[in-house]
Amino acid sequence: MAHTASMAIGAGAMHLPVQSSIKPTRQSRTHRTSIVRCQAAADGPSTSGRPLNQQPQLVPEWAGKLWQSMARPVGVFSATCTSSFMIVPSLTGGSGPGNGSGGWGRGGGDGNSGGMPQGPVDPQSLFDLAAADDSEEVLPTEEPAGKVSGRSWKDLITPSEDEALEPGQRSGTNRCVEVVIEGWPSVGALPREAELRDMLNIQEGHIFDYQDIVDDRRRLETQYDEYISTVDIKTEFVDDKTNHQRVILKFQPYTFAGIEEIQIKGAILMPPKVQEAIITSCMPENVYKVDVGVMDKVREKIEKWYQDRGLPFCYVGYFDGMEEGKLRANVIEAKINDVRVRYSKMRQGDESEDTSYENGEVVPATRIIQSSGLKKGEHYHIDDGYDAMNNVYACGLLEDINIEPQQDMQDPSKINVVIKVEEVEPRSMEMDLDWTFQMKGMLPQLSRQALVPGGNVEISHENLFGDSQSLNVSLSSSDWRNPGADLGFQMSFTEPFYAPNTTRNVQVFNTRKTSPVFTSPVENEVPPVFVDRLGLKAWTSHVPGQDNKVEHSLMLQTVSTVDENGQPVAKGTKVARGYYADNGPATTLSGTGKDVSLSYQHFSAIDNVQFVNGNQLGTRMLFQVDQGLNLQLPLPGGRKIGPSGGIFNRCQATFTKFMQLPFLPNLTQDEVWIARKAPNTLVLHARAGNCVGDMAAYDYFTLGGPYSVRGYSYGELGACRRFLETAAEVRLPLKNVGLPGTAYAFMEYGTDLGSSRAVDGNPTEYYRKAGRGASYGAGMKLLGACRFEYARDCNAGTGNVFINWGERF
Repeated sequence: MAHTASMAIGAGAMHLPVQSSIKPTRQSRTHRTSIVRCQAAADGPSTSGRPLNQQPQLVPEWAGKLWQSMARPVGVFSATCTSSFMIVPSLTGGSGPGNGSGGWGRGGGDGNSGGMPQGPVDPQSLFDLAAADDSEEVLPTEEPAGKVSGRSWKDLITPSEDEALEPGQRSGTNRCVEVVIEGWPSVGALPREAELRDMLNIQEGHIFDYQDIVDDRRRLETQYDEYISTVDIKTEFVDDKTNHQRVILKFQPYTFAGIEEIQIKGAILMPPKVQEAIITSCMPENVYKVDVGVMDKVREKIEKWYQDRGLPFCYVGYFDGMEEGKLRANVIEAKINDVRVRYSKMRQGDESEDTSYENGEVVPATRIIQSSGLKKGEHYHIDDGYDAMNNVYACGLLEDINIEPQQDMQDPSKINVVIKVEEVEPRSMEMDLDWTFQMKGMLPQLSRQALVPGGNVEISHENLFGDSQSLNVSLSSSDWRNPGADLGFQMSFTEPFYAPNTTRNVQVFNTRKTSPVFTSPVENEVPPVFVDRLGLKAWTSHVPGQDNKVEHSLMLQTVSTVDENGQPVAKGTKVARGYYADNGPATTLSGTGKDVSLSYQHFSAIDNVQFVNGNQLGTRMLFQVDQGLNLQLPLPGGRKIGPSGGIFNRCQATFTKFMQLPFLPNLTQDEVWIARKAPNTLVLHARAGNCVGDMAAYDYFTLGGPYSVRGYSYGELGACRRFLETAAEVRLPLKNVGLPGTAYAFMEYGTDLGSSRAVDGNPTEYYRKAGRGASYGAGMKLLGACRFEYARDCNAGTGNVFINWGERF
């Protein structure tokens, strides 16, 4: 390959065109030894003044030979460079403004040939030039016509590029004005020409030197050695006056002759029929001659098959067999070789922001590796990372988890997985305080009761017995002056690694909540009924993969219905004719205001919903069954022994689908990963339930509320044995237009399917509830999951503005 480069020695001193030849010395595809050795020799002074052949003189033969012996060292620039290429200089000079060309390292003349003088020269001028000293100035002397004046060698140097130049001399630095690419194969994963230009050290409009050419040549030869056979780089001047040059890169892709067949080797996971189909589709018309395009087509189809099945570490490692007449694609199906845990945390007293350490303080590394499900010798599937994160995170003792699979640098068939985790504090205590104000109009009203804080205190102790067990105690009250009046507490013990991907839990609890069954949307004064629950719950939670979950629990509890003063309430009441009427539905199954209940609960979730730049896509299905186990034995005298909660079965199912909004184009990969746009989504939701047997009113289904049918308060539509809810919501992420939050519009409907009449005492009719209702509206989601929305109550024909926290679906 011919390569012409203009080398500048000194500050505008000598512009020496160099003709070089670059030849690849190919060794191994993956291992190369690059040794660069450059040597420049200039035995004489630099010259760039007036050409000595401007005034031809008669000269004897011996003087001409003397001229050759003295002029040759002046323009010699020799360079030896050994890497994957070889540079051999040529001593050809640059062209002059006419038709002549320079020679022996000198610039051209006025249309005559440069280098050797074309006419006789007075030998005395040569001796005068050689004998001149280094003085600043040589006094002019009268010379006969046709003789060259004697001058110092310093006078031959042009001190600046800005000075007027003599004809035939180039000005300026080596600047690239154009990059020309020839023969580059734009196939498959190879960069396009525009991307290739950006990778080069030599850029249009910028100064470059010889080392930039060497670096670009070496980089292209090494990085794309499987596709490119040779890379030739040469430069050429674009005019006759400046050192502005055009850089030409010429590529020669591989072309193999004598190929008779295509083979796939090492693809153990790929069925033979798939291999045959790939080979047939990639076979060229002229199979005897195979180029890089065929190789890339084979590689692309093989790797796409693995990627579609979630195997990112299975790929084509290299091609061989060309010398045997076969194009053989060698597939690497990497397997897990090692799984390690790296703990990361900011430690007290350490100035560094992040500290990595090997041994965990809360969760041992062996437990994390065991629960991750990653095993040596197995292929790494992309879902394995998601499963490992969910399985490890299910223990509840880690704040952050990252799974980083890395290919082994020594053996590409091995994968080393690093699990980076951040543990929670071994011991912690949190306290939250809140104040409740009554609103009058749009202003809060201050009172002594409003200044009394409520809230909760939570204390946790992790790794209690050395195997990641944890104990958590939580206390809550609305009045810390008298917490015993409505004190709620929870004490939980968790064993996160009871079985593979399974957690065992025991909880003692006491809670108090207002029952939405005994409320009225139209009655002005209805005394609230509170449901107190004191009980013991034990359950196991199994996480089979990703966000899927299966729970089994057994619960024994005492349920009491009380008023706001803590007194038992056996029946619901309301104001009738100026006084409270206690002829409402029974609040408990026993009729005394207190029940004892034993029940079993099953909960399962199949969830593949994923967040795409803040918006959800996927499907979620939930199913829950509650079975009452309250068997009572009759005794003489009409009495019964056993829990009074009844024998019942209650089940409910939920289906939610998050999809990209139909009739609009789906986002492209570049819009998702580069522009970071979120999809416009349509949410379809349905929930249904049914119950049979003897149940207390506080356990029936209720309709209405921000998580049931929006636009209504909790339980405003009714209490029932069977129900159906449907909803549709359109979400438009405002981040796509540079604004925060998400705008959405919705429609919802709920009905009791006429089952309210089957509830003991029919609280729906007693409190004058509709039993069904619809709503629609719009809103904005800002500040995370804070929803500001307007909802229209279709029953009353009115609308209200609501502020709610948390996702609706």
